[in-house]
Formats: sequence, C-alpha cells, structure tokens
Amino acid sequence: MPLSDTLIIWAIVAAYMAFIFVKGISKARRIGDTDDFLVAGRNVGWFMLFCTMGATVIGGGSSIGAIGKTYDWGVLMLLVSTGWYLHFIFSGLVVAPQFRRAELYTVAGYFGHRFGEGPRFVMMVLSLLFSVFIVAAQMAAFGSVLATLMPEFADMSRVLAWAILIGGAMVVIYSTAGGLLAVIHTDVYQFVILLAGFGVTLLFCVPDIAAASLEEVPRWFFLPQGNRGWLFLVTTFLAFLLGETFAPGYATRYCVGRDVRETRRGIAGVGVFLALVFPAVLFCIALYARVHFPDIDPQQALPMVIMQLHNPWVAGLMIGALMMAVMSSADSALNSATTIFVKDLFEHQLGWKDRGDGRMLRLARIWTVLLGCTAIAVAVSWPDIIGLLLFTYHIWAPAVILPVCVGALVRKRSPALTRNIFVTMIAATGLTLLYRAILWVQGRGWWSPLGEDVFGLLENLDPSVFGVAASCVVFFLLSLRVRMRRTGSGGATG
Repeated sequence: MPLSDTLIIWAIVAAYMAFIFVKGISKARRIGDTDDFLVAGRNVGWFMLFCTMGATVIGGGSSIGAIGKTYDWGVLMLLVSTGWYLHFIFSGLVVAPQFRRAELYTVAGYFGHRFGEGPRFVMMVLSLLFSVFIVAAQMAAFGSVLATLMPEFADMSRVLAWAILIGGAMVVIYSTAGGLLAVIHTDVYQFVILLAGFGVTLLFCVPDIAAASLEEVPRWFFLPQGNRGWLFLVTTFLAFLLGETFAPGYATRYCVGRDVRETRRGIAGVGVFLALVFPAVLFCIALYARVHFPDIDPQQALPMVIMQLHNPWVAGLMIGALMMAVMSSADSALNSATTIFVKDLFEHQLGWKDRGDGRMLRLARIWTVLLGCTAIAVAVSWPDIIGLLLFTYHIWAPAVILPVCVGALVRKRSPALTRNIFVTMIAATGLTLLYRAILWVQGRGWWSPLGEDVFGLLENLDPSVFGVAASCVVFFLLSLRVRMRRTGSGGATG
C-alpha cells in the first residue's frame, strides 16, 4: 500500500477514535451515582439496547476472531457461530425480563435472589474470572487490528504486545470516566457504522468471489463438518451457544432497559437479526481472504480484507469503527467486572454502603483501573482471541447454564433446591477443569490416562459441553435423592 494511503488510514482511524473517545468521556457529566455508572440509570430504550448488544458482539471475537476461525474452518464456523446469537433470543424472551423486574445488577445477584448465599458467592467468583478473560480477549482483538496497520511488523509479537497495551490503556481510561452510560451511547455509532461497513465490504467481496477460481480453496472448506468431523461440529456449536449465555456483560444489559417490554424487544430482536445476517457476512469475508491471502495469520483476515477492498478513506473509517467497537466490548465486560466487585463483594458481602459522599462511585472507578490492568496482563501473555473466549466458556457454562434455566422456568423455592444448585455448581466446575486438564496433559504426551481411541473421541467433545452435561447429571441425581427421601419419609409416616 502506498505511504500516502497508509497515512490517510492512520489519520481517519485517529480522528474517529478521538471523536468516539470524546463522546464517551462527555457522558461523565451525567453520572451522579453508582447506578448511573454501573447500569446507565436503568433508562435505556429498545433501540439503544439493540445497538449496544449488537456492537458488543460484532466488535470483538464474533468479528475478528470468528472470521479468523472461518478462515481456518470454513462453513463449519458459519454454523458454529450461530450459537452466539441464538442465546440472545432465549435470554431476551425468558431471562432478561426477570432481571429487569427484580432490578438486579449482576448474575450473582440473580443467584442470590433466586437460590441464596452459597450459589451467589460461587457465581461472584466465576463472574469475575469470566469478565477479566473476556476483557483480555477484546484487548487481544484490538491489538490484532492495530498491528495490521503496520504490515511490515504485524508478525512480530512485540508489536502486538504494544498494540494491546495501547488499546488496553484507552479502554481503562474510557471505562473509568464514563461507565456503562458512555458505552451504550457510543455503541449506537459503532453499530451503525459497522453494519454499513460490512455491507460495503460484502458488496465488494461477492462479485470478486463469483469471478474467482476457487480451486485453491480446500474442498473441506465448504463442508458443514469441515475437516474436523460431525462430533466436533455439534459440540463446538453447543460450546458457542452455551459459553456466553447469561455472560456478565450481557446480564448487565438485562438490567438497564426502561421497562420489561423495551428490554425484551431490544435483546431478543438483536438475536434474531444477527442470526439471520451475520454468519453469511463472516463466511464471505473469510472466503475472500482465503482466495487472496492464503498464508496469513487467520486473525489478520478481516483487517487485511478491509484494507485490500476499500479506498483509504473508507478503510480508515471501517478499521476505526472496528477498533472502537472492540473497545466498547472490552469496556462492557470491564464494567460488569466492576459491578460485581462493587455490588456483590463490597456492598453485599462486606456491607459497605454509599453515605452520599460518592464513596462507592470512587471505589467503582478504582476497581475499573485495577481490573483493566489485570486484563491487559492476561492479553499480553495470551493473545489468542478464540482461545481466550473458549477458556472463559469452559469455566462459565458448566456452573451457570442449568441454574439460570432452573431459576427462570421453575417457580418453587426450597432449602433443598438451593443446596442442590450449590453442589451442582461446585461439582460441574471441578469436573470440567479436571476433564480439561486430562485432555491437556495427554495431548502433550506427558501422561496417558486414556486410551488413544477414547482420547481421540473426547478430544472433539468441548469441555464446556461436557461440563453442562455433567451439571445436568449431578442435578438430576441430587433431585432424585431428595425425592426418594421425601417418598421414604412419607411412607414411614404413613
């Protein structure tokens, strides 16, 4: 690319980032208390909910990382990625209204509201781990895009690390100043510009793909199961479907709607829209990258296609919007982590209260900085976007999916149910980490507790899917035990 075009792209990216940054910082004047900072005053309409959920998904792993995996996996990733969007439909229709009615802040708060203190504490710890790793994944995505603007150095890990540090610092400053209110308002810009940019990219990609020879693209690229098999397809789809369901950053959005109706329309609506539109967009861009850039780092596929197809003015705007949407995704997860610390740890567990002097708001900002720095360190040491996302799914889904579904669909409350949920969460998390550890150790040849045939089968069974299945089995056995005790007690009484 000519030097003049590169300078134009840098100028557009810098100007766009400055515009969004200033717009976000300006919302700090509207933050009067922790509710404004953490849940945007619970006064967000359905359209802004639609946009902020959409920008959070499109801006991070679901664009840069997912296109990279589509570059690797082909149609398989097209099918797998729909799991990201389908859970919004269920959450918007069933779960989010319950969060809004109860005026909650966090998933841990829901567990306390529905099941009691034991499950709430476990969920607080898992939510913090999840949020920090999700922020790290978004920062790694930001670093990948920024590194692409320096193609002569894009393969150098040092440049990627510096890009993550720069993006991470901006995220921390942005989050500390504006909170969730700033994120939601700027997400409207991100979502509209990204949709327009992806639409223009698609218009360029499709005719080129239609005219190109696809003989160099492997045949498995177009098969539903790719080159990995049907078991991998099914279990990975379930991992993507279950992994981010009720995630802390999304759960915070369940709490900010103006009312239940606005909450339901915004969250379920964006799920329907993205499921119908976005997987096809991902596939076309990845296929174009396969044809024109067969030997690049997969995580560079989207930025490379944008720079190849567009003139520098459009490319600069698109890359700037993508980078800022990644920052918004990181900002959202960082905000949810701060909310967990303030509401679940300091207010609920430690009994701290806001005495009207802004004490809790200052605490929220301090923890935003500390958690953001932790996420930066994780991203620098582990810059694999999808790897980070999958690890968060493995520690999140086994403990949260079944309890939230039980809480949403079953009305009864009892000490036995609370105890069963608590034991299920601990057992499912422990079994999943053990399963993941066994596969990791045997995969490196250090120890072979499983036979090769069994290992080959289990290698395609994602740990989060294993964990959710384990949680269902544990909960069923515990519930059966309670039922048998009641039956026996009733028989003895009779």
